[in-house]
Amino acid sequence: MKKLFHIFIVIFLFSLQGCSFLDEEPTSLITDANYYKTESDAIAATNAIYDFLSIGTDNLWSEGFGGVFFNDFWVLQELCSDNATTTLSSPDYQQLSDFQFNASNQRFENLWKDMYQVINCCNTVIDRVPECDMDDDKLQHLIAEAHFWRGAMYFELIRLFGDVPYLDKATTSLEDAYPIRSESDGIYTHILADLDFAESNLLTTYREGLGRPQPLTAKALKARILLTRGVTSGDNDDLLEAADLADQVINSGNYFLWDDYADIFKIANAHSGEIILGINFSGTLSQGFKGNQFLVRLLPPGLDLNNEGPTNAHGWEVPTTNLVAAFADHDRRKDVTFISSYTYSDGHTEYFEPHFAKWWDAEAEPRGNESNADYIYIRLAEMYLIKAEALNEANNGPTQHAYDAINTIRERARFDGTNTYNILPDLEGLSYEDFRMAVLDERQREFAIEGHRWYDLTRFNQLTQKVEASDKENATPGANHNLFPIPQRERELNTNLTQNQGY
Repeated sequence: MKKLFHIFIVIFLFSLQGCSFLDEEPTSLITDANYYKTESDAIAATNAIYDFLSIGTDNLWSEGFGGVFFNDFWVLQELCSDNATTTLSSPDYQQLSDFQFNASNQRFENLWKDMYQVINCCNTVIDRVPECDMDDDKLQHLIAEAHFWRGAMYFELIRLFGDVPYLDKATTSLEDAYPIRSESDGIYTHILADLDFAESNLLTTYREGLGRPQPLTAKALKARILLTRGVTSGDNDDLLEAADLADQVINSGNYFLWDDYADIFKIANAHSGEIILGINFSGTLSQGFKGNQFLVRLLPPGLDLNNEGPTNAHGWEVPTTNLVAAFADHDRRKDVTFISSYTYSDGHTEYFEPHFAKWWDAEAEPRGNESNADYIYIRLAEMYLIKAEALNEANNGPTQHAYDAINTIRERARFDGTNTYNILPDLEGLSYEDFRMAVLDERQREFAIEGHRWYDLTRFNQLTQKVEASDKENATPGANHNLFPIPQRERELNTNLTQNQGY
């Protein structure tokens, strides 16, 4: 099988082979003609979703692509913004940093392909798992996991590409392989229905945690989705519901903010504290650990000396000067997010330009390289900032609850290891626009290199302004960059796909 097959042809073959891809089979999935019979079959089919969210297939691993959240998802969010530049000579990544988006860029094609692979795997679970003989509540739970991830992937697709083809059945014929683009407004309806089903049918005592969604996870993702749609459309009902959902998650008692921001990214704290949902790279859900690429891509190179310092580190994505300057010196998040020196056991210290270090638990993984760290898809701090933003938008100015929400996040950032609270005073007395920009700035500091910034800048309609004000001298953002181009390879093989404006 050729790797350049059109994604929907791939999906057709993928479905017929029970979620196999390019002659490689997710290790959690076994296929035969009589496969969907038992609870074990249903669990294995559902687990295949997580393979494609994280490590991808062996073929993809060998080419460095991996699954949805392996690297490109969060890399693009930072490079296509004022947060980061690239040291790679690869045209694909340089184009992203410089806003010379090209429909033939492999990074866009990979994201499109990976997300549709997950969607087709979800559709296969939804279509075929009901055939299995097992407890009905557990069966509905597995189907609910598939609904959750299908909704999540379609949400990401419409944020990235706008109108996209909507497929709600596993693709089983060539006629299905050439769909047209569906309007994103209609897809939002399907997404929310998926999450409503997930929230109603996910159990809290079966397949609990470890990167799997639970009812509150669905509620948290709905808050993100309704905020996004509400800001775009100006729908106050969406905004107020987003604020209410975020508040329900905050007040559920299931999550808490770590006192020290650094604790969020410690490997021992995975799936706990404020982590609402993380993408499991520890190997718990997948057979055979392959690790993620945070430390390989982000940590500074050249520090591997005498069996000390990070190894296989390349520093391909580096922070802009503007991003570093966005943090006050005593903001705890600054020391956690960046590294600019490394001290060896003999006392010798190497100094260098700031690199990203947020994802490095240096105690657990002192040599860096492929990491056990999970990609954090949703965490509690976002619920506070969603609440703050939504209330400001809905009321054309901040309410006291909006102030309380954002100030909670600022208060945590004052922690410097000695409980000295001497910076980032509480916000008060701001206009609608000033508070709106304060939320955007707080999100930049809170979520740097976590895969939020391009989404935030496009939602706030600040992409051009913020990038032009940064030190990215070669970047030329325009209005068309609020969406990525539909991958050219897809359009060549499916002439029903139109292109986004400006490409």
